[in-house]
Amino acid sequence: MAGKDRDDETGINGKRKKTWRELDAQRGKGKYQSRQDDPKQQRIERSASYEKYKKAADSLFSGGELPKGLAETFDPEGKRKAQKEAMQKVSEAPDRKAWVERVVAFLAEYPELPEDPYFLDSLLDHPKDRIVDKALGKLEALQRDGRLLKEKAPKSLPQRLRSLEMTSMDPDVQGRAKVLRAIIT
Repeated sequence: MAGKDRDDETGINGKRKKTWRELDAQRGKGKYQSRQDDPKQQRIERSASYEKYKKAADSLFSGGELPKGLAETFDPEGKRKAQKEAMQKVSEAPDRKAWVERVVAFLAEYPELPEDPYFLDSLLDHPKDRIVDKALGKLEALQRDGRLLKEKAPKSLPQRLRSLEMTSMDPDVQGRAKVLRAIIT
């Protein structure tokens, strides 16, 4: 009782058995399903409440404005928002002289530097050694805490640190800049 396509000499059937992956694909369910394939998930992601939630979460993690409920809890006096506006004012300075003056005014009002690596990177270019030292210290603290990653560090940071190594009059600052640059590159 040999099969139709079976070769009598070798006993090999002409049909090939399908793999489990091929059988799953034929049934429409692969091993790796995507959330985009799920109609329920797509409906949830298109809803207005989900969009509002995503926007609030993005602003929370990107340093934007906090939603009303969170702002009342975490920043009741509005200090975070005021500091953010002051940082924006510093970065929008029309020329170098105005920028230097705005940085000094910012530090007089907010002596604790923010944890924004881009803002700290710009402060490394300040002519006052005290401000450069403070910004370098904050960058070192961020790196020690694991919050200054290679991927998220400003692209100009290694160049600014190299510049500090060559131009700073303080050998301590030169050494610290060299060590930090070696770590982040």
